[in-house]
Amino acid sequence: MTYRDDRADDTHADDTHVDDTHVAERERVVERPVERPVERPVEREYVERPAPVTNVNASSGYVAAGPSPLYYVRRIVVLLFGILEVLLILRIVLLALAANSGNALVSFVYNVTEPFVAPFRGIFNFNQVSPGGNSTLDVAALVALVGWVLIEILVLAILRLGDRNAAAAA
Repeated sequence: MTYRDDRADDTHADDTHVDDTHVAERERVVERPVERPVERPVEREYVERPAPVTNVNASSGYVAAGPSPLYYVRRIVVLLFGILEVLLILRIVLLALAANSGNALVSFVYNVTEPFVAPFRGIFNFNQVSPGGNSTLDVAALVALVGWVLIEILVLAILRLGDRNAAAAA
């Protein structure tokens, strides 16, 4: 172990006090011998060359970047069922508020939705509830609304089965 002595210059121009002290800096230096690693014999063995890269996929390797055709079919199905459901809700509201069936718009809604409500008439012993006055609650239209929503869910589930996208099928 060795010590290195460095004397610091402690004289300052602006000091008015002069004394005979010296500032010494000591630094401890430790020298250690470097250990050399033990040389081991290198083992050599024969390694076969890797097989050439082959395409494992049997298909041509083409994957469409855009949505599948079934995606567009599902969107059209959702659009058509959505329009039907809005018209059925409108029919229920118009009947509940006793809308004038002589009006062209009200007549249009009744005429368009009647074929979609007709299969659900007769499920219950009553098709309409009239609390009094001209307003009626069309129970058959409510059942038709629920029925068509369930049919929509079933159609969309069947279309999802044919989709090649695994995330959409889950």
